[in-house]
Amino acid sequence: MNKLHLSALAAALLATALAAAPTSTPMTGHDMNMGDHTMKSGAYQPYTKAAFDAAKGMRRVLFFHATWCPNCKAADADLTKNLAGLPKNVVVFKTDYDKETALKRQYGITSQHTFVLVDAQGKALAKWSGGGVREIVAKTGMVR
Repeated sequence: MNKLHLSALAAALLATALAAAPTSTPMTGHDMNMGDHTMKSGAYQPYTKAAFDAAKGMRRVLFFHATWCPNCKAADADLTKNLAGLPKNVVVFKTDYDKETALKRQYGITSQHTFVLVDAQGKALAKWSGGGVREIVAKTGMVR
């Protein structure tokens, strides 16, 4: 096989692996006791209101994700692969773009693959489209 065929084969295998990867399994870092809930520090997990509320003492990031969005799949893979790169005080909530319409309205989300850094009172501190772990680290480090 020539290099072009090998590259195409590798790309096809990667695309197949990403499409088959589970999307609802929480990706977690270190345990942190938050009252009635155990929150994972440096965590990436599906959004639930209870978990989001329990993480008030951490830097909370909503990741508006759609299963049909190729850029979202790439960001999801980056977060999963580079979870150790998230600061221990950051938790990223994988938020279903198609189902969480009230959150989309609350934060003015008009497209998937959007991230929102939220303070303890639920106010948006920063909002950006695109990226992955590197952008989350940069944005959560900017706001004190």
